[in-house]
Amino acid sequence: MSKESNSSGSDPSFQALIYQWAAQISTISLGMVIPAIIGVGLDRLFGTVALFVILGVILGMALGFWQLIKFANRNETND
Repeated sequence: MSKESNSSGSDPSFQALIYQWAAQISTISLGMVIPAIIGVGLDRLFGTVALFVILGVILGMALGFWQLIKFANRNETND
């Protein structure tokens, strides 16, 4: 089987790496955004002004940075 049989022309391991990075970036991004969105819903439900949004943003940022540190440490050990 020749290299020409691969229609994209790129290394499958490189594509796997790209998908892994995209999944990690999505996880970090959603982990930061979803708590704030939940906070908006809780603020509307309980009639508060911005209490749960602020708590959601703080929680989301903490979770996002935690995931980012975990991802960086995992990549550092793989190199």
